[in-house]
Amino acid sequence: MSERLKNINKIDPIDAVLKTLQIKSTCYGRFEFTNPWGLEIENHSDHAGFFAVMRGSCWLEIKSLPNPIALSGGDLAVFPHGSGHVIRDQLGSSAITLDVLLKKNGHDAPVFHHGGGGALTMLICGCFAFEMHRTNPLLSALPEVIYVKGEDGRAVPWLETTLQFLAGEIGSQMPGSEAVVTNLTQILFIQAVRAHINSNESCNKKGLALALIDQQIGLALALMHQMPQESWTVESLAIQVGMSRAGFAARFRELVGEPPMQYLTRWRMHKAASLIQSGAKTISEISTQVGYEADAAFSKAFKRTTGFSPGEFRQNVSKFQREKA
Repeated sequence: MSERLKNINKIDPIDAVLKTLQIKSTCYGRFEFTNPWGLEIENHSDHAGFFAVMRGSCWLEIKSLPNPIALSGGDLAVFPHGSGHVIRDQLGSSAITLDVLLKKNGHDAPVFHHGGGGALTMLICGCFAFEMHRTNPLLSALPEVIYVKGEDGRAVPWLETTLQFLAGEIGSQMPGSEAVVTNLTQILFIQAVRAHINSNESCNKKGLALALIDQQIGLALALMHQMPQESWTVESLAIQVGMSRAGFAARFRELVGEPPMQYLTRWRMHKAASLIQSGAKTISEISTQVGYEADAAFSKAFKRTTGFSPGEFRQNVSKFQREKA
């Protein structure tokens, strides 16, 4: 086993999984709406989205939720799967689409205005895409919306600084502002996911999001994620986390929703797909890095998961992403 296993007690399961989230693109804006107003955002399964209420209040409506959610200053809503939604000042106010708003203000406007001239609500909104989001096991385990409630009209302390920096950079003409916004968006999303994982709302958690807070299964997941090159077996993982083989296998399946080795293969293929996409390593090097001694065995597992051989995948990454959408 690797020398890194000597530091097993220092492994943070949540940190290990959150490191797999890499944002590749963003679009964003500051919206200033005056009552009455409404905005409809269509479903975009290839992008995640968010908005934060910086001032005022509004209602959030999602088709799959039975009741609308009242939002006020400091509240944050994140949509990991790009679910369509409507936000408005009052239930029943008419809503325009995002396309109409962009045409009305111009796509490159620093601030987007809309409404009837009444009380002001200010929002920071954005959408972003992830590297290899279709195969990332954490994203698939997240709910349709992550809602982080503010305190006394302001964002919670751990979120407020990020939002303040983000608000300052959006619309800025400073060199490098787009790179800053992309990094701040990644921080914001990770903060929201961390809040969801650590929340007491276990009924709203599933799969990986639920398993990560289990001390032993969370550690096993971190080992798989950080060291996919190791020759893991159900027994070796059980030993590392201090459980019997049978107890570990049953608990893992109960929380994650699939057997340990099946999950490990899925994670290895996600890691391999990311490495292939980067183009920095040969297929043989990637095979070894994700725990396969034989290139043929790796190629077979990869094709079974993605529908492409590693070589075909390297040439058809965009096609694979579209077919998985």
